[in-house]
Amino acid sequence: MLDEVTIPRLLVAGAGTGTGKTTVALGLAAALSRRGRRVQTFKVGPDLVDSAYLAHVSGRPCRNLDAWLLGDEGVRRALARGSVDADCAIVEGALGIFDCHGLRPEEGRPGAYPFPGSSAEVARLVRAPVVLVLDVGAMGETAAAIALGVRQMDSRLRLIGVVLNNVESAYHARLVEDAVWSAATLPVLGALPRIGAMAIPEWRLGLQPLTENSRTDSVLDTLAGAVERHCDLDLVERLMAAAEPLPVSSRAPLRGGVEPIRLGVAFDDAFNFYYPENLELLEEAGAEIVPFSPLDDRAVPAGVDGLYLSGRFADVVAARLSANRPMAESIARAHAHGMPIYAECGGLLYLARSLRTHDGEVHPMVGLLPVDAAMNGETPRAGYRDLRVMADCLLGGAGTRLRGHEFHLSSAVDGADCLSPTYSMHDCGGEPLGCEGWIRGDLVVSLVHLHFGQDPAIAERFVARMVAARRIRHGEAALV
Repeated sequence: MLDEVTIPRLLVAGAGTGTGKTTVALGLAAALSRRGRRVQTFKVGPDLVDSAYLAHVSGRPCRNLDAWLLGDEGVRRALARGSVDADCAIVEGALGIFDCHGLRPEEGRPGAYPFPGSSAEVARLVRAPVVLVLDVGAMGETAAAIALGVRQMDSRLRLIGVVLNNVESAYHARLVEDAVWSAATLPVLGALPRIGAMAIPEWRLGLQPLTENSRTDSVLDTLAGAVERHCDLDLVERLMAAAEPLPVSSRAPLRGGVEPIRLGVAFDDAFNFYYPENLELLEEAGAEIVPFSPLDDRAVPAGVDGLYLSGRFADVVAARLSANRPMAESIARAHAHGMPIYAECGGLLYLARSLRTHDGEVHPMVGLLPVDAAMNGETPRAGYRDLRVMADCLLGGAGTRLRGHEFHLSSAVDGADCLSPTYSMHDCGGEPLGCEGWIRGDLVVSLVHLHFGQDPAIAERFVARMVAARRIRHGEAALV
């Protein structure tokens, strides 16, 4: 069955990293929200930090549109799912507009899109008009050459205009605007001046996390005002409204469980890196989501049938997690009684025996894994991952193929060979990367993030495993 998505939409792309894509995307979303529009935001790629800012400005969960993780139909379904009850959609691109993950053998076939996984491919998949952001702080007419090159690189790309960032003066803006129109026949839809108050601080792993930034609301207010003054919002809205209708193959709703199932989801300043679809698909499969805080609560919620922990946390939060021994003991008891637990990234670090933070301090953690972990290095281990499940578990049977993404500065320093690995792993180019994660019974941990939208059956399998484990435990005393 086909549905049709007609929401006005726009993809904000850049000529490269650091050109101001996030600035423009946040500013447009904030300015349109001021006009009373219900704005749905999206982010190209797996990034969850930018997504948090985009969600904050719109008041709605930001969705990730990732062609490599989700596939063509998965991207379209994500756009359709997120657009329900919204008036318009703003999609923030990733890297440069044509930057991609590299060709895999099956993607090199004749007729395949030459820039797989790029912002340009996502724009094509969701039929979104594209605005190109150019940082002109250190250039003039050369900006026109970049705009022309982008336009000629893919003649099918619906490039509708340019937004200039870091403009020095009104004269500078007119100079570049005339050159872009003369060379590339593209209108300049906005020219944002250099404003220090609009900057969002960066950490070693990208933007400063939203929960650590006390200036977020003032920055967004400044961005909204700058876009209102220096961009033609009326024209932008007319161009967004001209987006072509998008046919989407709808999927039959997942069958919920025959009995109530409750899933405890860790959610606080330490654990908040979840793709919204993961939780929605779990609900559609029959799970009731029950949030809890490993930082502040003293026990897992009563009556839950499984736990899900995903996040990235800073050194100071690690100390707080370690200090909450009642929660650690509660999770350990839940595991001892056979409760299924799935943990990603920061969730793995939390369930380890200990964690050494960047300051050299060693913090006792939950101890479900006989592994000592450490936050180390300045260069993150990052990239797309092609995964094969090594043993039957709540994610699927042995041999199940999954796609994920990792982005972290942590590793195991002792005990890494103590348990069975979760995955055999390759990068997106097919190069083997060894084994990753650990499985012990119904405990599955990994530093790789999964997007369940790639295969909604992942959520079904997770819920089915909780149902089976609950039946085994039926009649037992409370776990906490």
